[in-house]
Amino acid sequence: MKRIAFIALTAFAIVLAGTSAAFANFGPHGGYSSDTDACAECHRAHTAVSDVTWTDNQGGLKNALLISDATSMTGFCNACHGDGAPGANTDTQSGYYDGTPTGTNSSAAATLNAGGFDRIGGLVGTGKNVMSSHSVDALPATQFVRWGYTNPVGGASNLTAMAAFTCTDCHDPHGSSNYRLLKDVTNGIRTGGYVGTTDTPDPWVISNEQGYPSGGFKKGGDGKSDVASYTPSYTAAQYAASGPTKSMSTWCAACHTVYAQSDSAYNYQGKLGVPAAPVVYHRHPINTPLSVGTGPVESRALITALVDDPGLPLEMPYSEKAVGFTYANKHQIWDGRGNVTCLTCHRAHGTEAKMSGWAATSLNASGTPNVVAGTTNPAVDASGTNPTFDAALLRYDNRGVCERCHNK
Repeated sequence: MKRIAFIALTAFAIVLAGTSAAFANFGPHGGYSSDTDACAECHRAHTAVSDVTWTDNQGGLKNALLISDATSMTGFCNACHGDGAPGANTDTQSGYYDGTPTGTNSSAAATLNAGGFDRIGGLVGTGKNVMSSHSVDALPATQFVRWGYTNPVGGASNLTAMAAFTCTDCHDPHGSSNYRLLKDVTNGIRTGGYVGTTDTPDPWVISNEQGYPSGGFKKGGDGKSDVASYTPSYTAAQYAASGPTKSMSTWCAACHTVYAQSDSAYNYQGKLGVPAAPVVYHRHPINTPLSVGTGPVESRALITALVDDPGLPLEMPYSEKAVGFTYANKHQIWDGRGNVTCLTCHRAHGTEAKMSGWAATSLNASGTPNVVAGTTNPAVDASGTNPTFDAALLRYDNRGVCERCHNK
């Protein structure tokens, strides 16, 4: 109870101390002036009581000097972004927007674009439990794997553990050039940042939200003009394409490296019943405009009419501002200009989607289906990869994301 009370007090103090717009990259998360007082909202230089640490570039462990008695970075983030916390309207634990729409294009009590880590789709205590999520509970390193990770330097592909994975492995609480504070260096790979003596933003991930700057948010006081007309939408995805080598998918690929490649060999180290030797796997294309699948039926027999679905957001060209089910220029949500990206099919935080039947099966050695009960791991086909036996962060039950796009 003491810990909860201390964290709640911290969040309340942040509410009282914040004097700027509480948007990503600003408020307590960036946009600092040269004489800022914002540091004191979260840190104490000599009297911090939290045991949360960070690792410097020399491998040294340093205390984060946080003002609460949170025992993990996620616990500290939940002081504002958790259930019932007063510091932010984005409740990432229950996956819904818990404020009024004033000043945003968000819908009250609606599901967050990224979903939730514990529940999703409703007020605290009323939402559905998530069936799969990115875990941010700082569990032992042995319980974390980066699926599809290939070391871009050494070339080794494996189930490399990511120790104590928390919110700050994806987000920079002090601001970044990217949408939603996504880090400029992710898993040791540059995924955005600022260049030159003028600190010009070089974002990999941008947005079509109203007033979002095409070049990304500038640093410090220079960025205050960027938010003067910025109206975020936390409940209606408006992802924008920034280029073939800079996008949400290429940002995700900093950890899920091989998923950005259509064909590549991968070594699952003999885990989950698959062979230890590398196997070439073939993957659904990403960063691909929908126009590649909208040709005449006569030319490609698999092509059928696409069905608009707001639950599967495409990454649209910049300046396409969503208004209800259409964009400002009256194009439909789905058309040939939109890119299929990771977040078209998956939620970033967590999903309530369930897997059953064929979605939770594998093949045995004879090639016949081996239906899985629960989350157990029976024998699998030696020529392929065992499914994860969970919802895989997908937006719809089973493989409903496939049918909603391919319309078979």
